[in-house]
Amino acid sequence: GSAMRSLKKTIGKAMAGVGIASGVAAAPSGVAAWEDFSDFSNAVPISGAKTISSRAMGSGDTSGFASDDEPHPLTKDWATRIKNPKVRAAFVKQSIETYTRTHDLGVWCGTWNTNGKAPPQTLDISQWLDVSSKPDVVVVGFQEIVPLTPGKVLMQEDTVATGEWEAIIERCLNGRAGGATHRPNASSAPTTAWATFGNDAAPGGASSVEPSTHETNEHTHKPTYVRVACKQLVGVYITVWVTGEVKARTRDVRAAHVATGVNLGVTMLGNKGGVGVMLTIYNTPLCFVCAHLSAGAKENDAQKRSEDYHEINGKLTFPAPPAASSDGTFEKPAFVGDAFAAVFLGDLNYRLNIGDDVVRQALAGDAPTPEESQKNSQIGSTASELRNKKYASLLGSDQLLLERAAGRAFSGWREAPVSFPPTYKYRPGTHTYSGVLDVDDEADKNDPDKTVKVSAKEEKKKRTPAWCDRVLWKGVDIVQISYGRSELTQSDHKPVFSRFTVTARELLPTELQGVLQETRRELDAAEMASQPRCTVTNPRATFCEPLRFAQPTQTSWRLINTGDVPASWNFVAAVPGETAVAPPWLTVRPTQGKLLPGEETVITATATVVGGG
Repeated sequence: GSAMRSLKKTIGKAMAGVGIASGVAAAPSGVAAWEDFSDFSNAVPISGAKTISSRAMGSGDTSGFASDDEPHPLTKDWATRIKNPKVRAAFVKQSIETYTRTHDLGVWCGTWNTNGKAPPQTLDISQWLDVSSKPDVVVVGFQEIVPLTPGKVLMQEDTVATGEWEAIIERCLNGRAGGATHRPNASSAPTTAWATFGNDAAPGGASSVEPSTHETNEHTHKPTYVRVACKQLVGVYITVWVTGEVKARTRDVRAAHVATGVNLGVTMLGNKGGVGVMLTIYNTPLCFVCAHLSAGAKENDAQKRSEDYHEINGKLTFPAPPAASSDGTFEKPAFVGDAFAAVFLGDLNYRLNIGDDVVRQALAGDAPTPEESQKNSQIGSTASELRNKKYASLLGSDQLLLERAAGRAFSGWREAPVSFPPTYKYRPGTHTYSGVLDVDDEADKNDPDKTVKVSAKEEKKKRTPAWCDRVLWKGVDIVQISYGRSELTQSDHKPVFSRFTVTARELLPTELQGVLQETRRELDAAEMASQPRCTVTNPRATFCEPLRFAQPTQTSWRLINTGDVPASWNFVAAVPGETAVAPPWLTVRPTQGKLLPGEETVITATATVVGGG
């Protein structure tokens, strides 16, 4: 808004002398124009009908497994290392279960736009970051972790803000703040693995990969979590925590970011963009992306959000590990599509293409309690399905679902049916959507001490409620368990969460070697079985009558192809170095030929004794 306009003016003046123009990036050619769906009818699948939105919503399918005809990514990865094409083709048909061990990991993912407000030190986020299910991996994504003022946007990092939120996360996970596993400085140098430090061609990026730590919480018998990576791009921040047991099985941790904000001509500012972390647990690479896409409710803003998605999804590049193969080849950088399973979360900012009054009327009185929100989040439950039907008329105009159904964004990604109210825009400190009352008209029961300040200026900005905050996913060996929101009131957004079960594959070298050896043996046996094979009847041909002078005498035998492939045959010279296949007094016909499977030929030998000269 006004802050960004001020930032553009400031940067424009500062760079006027070097000829760099400020402004917003133009839409690339070939992108479909914005469409008006204000009259779009409810197309959300209720009775299983295949409609425009049923494709976008995945018809409630929350599992991700490779099809019977499609090899597992780990199988395809190992197949590329096999030089023999026949062995490679046979290997991909082998069951992955024969050379891997599976480990089911609980993965909790959450996203929250914190509205640029510093959290109270005593903030309790446990109703959102609920680890009662003891997840193995915890991924927390923030947007506007700092206010998007010109000064903050130009800063490389804000370790104060990230440190405050990391302390709150650690207290929620481990029951304490600080200690051996807490590192407030988001750009602290790593001691293991590798990381990027703001060199991703955009200002405002910082990241860290943490050293290995293994701890247990003896007092509560709960797993103790350690942070393995984090990444900041101005207000966008992602932090990944794992249990000590999983940390021992985690490697190749990498971080990256892509800025999609204000275009300075030579670079993009990080007021909007995405950050990502890729890591490998056992032999399964996982990727988590946190994004803040373009805001606004104008006609072309949905298109810009989809362009932001493509920019982030296509350009997030995770640096290659510092290793080389014995054959001289080097590891390559990784991309989002290289992960076996990926989660894309954040404030995606997609709005509703219907009037504000229609939306507010449909949502009147819809204020679930924290307990109800948790219950509604269970995918496939009766409560979840009923809530999804309740929002069907609104979701039919949801820009994210429409963009996905039209193939303009998030192709291949899945999202569970939405069963929670719109997450934006709330009056901070309340459960009331902003823009309906004067600030002083409501004595807020949820914030009697007024710990969260409400801006009268912000309250006058009437924002139609929308599902801005979302979690999408894709991949194999991944099942989505829950998808919901929390009822925290610190921000003008409600935080969203989702739980998954990811099946990590552990490669078993001994079993893999056995599979490869057996594959080669089977191919050798098949090749031997397919060698040409012929049978000769009466191979010791004899002449039934005595040979008489100058009188030709004949004998014959049959050559039969008894194999399953065509056979070529011929006589060879009896004396090495010569061409004759028989002595002068003996004539053989034919001397060569080709037989199809089951075909036979008669070979005749004629003997003629003649005198010398």
